[in-house]
Amino acid sequence: MAEDIQIKREILVEADAETLQKMRKQGHARGFTVYCDEAERTGGENSAPPPLAYFSLSLAF
Repeated sequence: MAEDIQIKREILVEADAETLQKMRKQGHARGFTVYCDEAERTGGENSAPPPLAYFSLSLAF
């Protein structure tokens, strides 16, 4: 009987991002604002974590 139960879920994620200067970006999602930047050696100013760090954190969470 339990095999017949189907649960349907819809997940909606909305986010937007914009370039501020050089490689620095600002992103918004669910009322939060985050920043990312690249290291100086790749054209950024190293003022925030790089995008790959955020991606790695998302996997860790």
